[in-house]
Amino acid sequence: MIHPNSINNIYQFVEDFINELKQGLPGSNAQQKMAPSIRNHSNKKNDPNLARDSSVLILFYQKGDRLYFPLIKRSSGNHNHSGQISLPGGKYELNDQNLINTAIRETEEELGLYGDKIHIIGPITGLYIPISNFQVQPIVGYYEGIPEFKADNFEVHQIIETDIQELFRAENKHEEIIHKNGFEIRAPFYEVKGHKLWGATAMIISELEELLKRANLIE
Repeated sequence: MIHPNSINNIYQFVEDFINELKQGLPGSNAQQKMAPSIRNHSNKKNDPNLARDSSVLILFYQKGDRLYFPLIKRSSGNHNHSGQISLPGGKYELNDQNLINTAIRETEEELGLYGDKIHIIGPITGLYIPISNFQVQPIVGYYEGIPEFKADNFEVHQIIETDIQELFRAENKHEEIIHKNGFEIRAPFYEVKGHKLWGATAMIISELEELLKRANLIE
């Protein structure tokens, strides 16, 4: 569970997390703990050198004595990631100043939040997604106050308020075998309120978990 001295005050939690970031990122080793076994062979036609830049936001907020961040279930018409559980975010646009700006803009649009209440902590390790040919930069931040979500119905089917005390319990980590296109895929996932969080998003969250454990913010 969350370290009691941190969860009672999100600002202390953020300070502890920032101090941990200064020690360096766990990187791809942490991401690979939740990687599908066949991931590197999933889409050979895409060239990582031509990948499109994008970013996602891990946005902490506090409700009572619990710490959360939002995940979203994508709408059914959302192309390659239709119906998947993911973090708010999207592709870099020319009018974005940088990928932090991209993450904030997309979170405003998808979740209906006020950007001036979003405070950035910093980036963690980027990740290439073969199926969509995106290079994703995860950004960590926190929200000032309790967010009042209003989903963009075109992009977002459901907002999942994710309690990190629950998410990172050992009993919420699973693995299943999927047979697809003649391949047997070992797919680790987090169970979140009856949903399966796997693939690239699970890999990003796996590094987050490692950082929180390293900082003694979770057990």
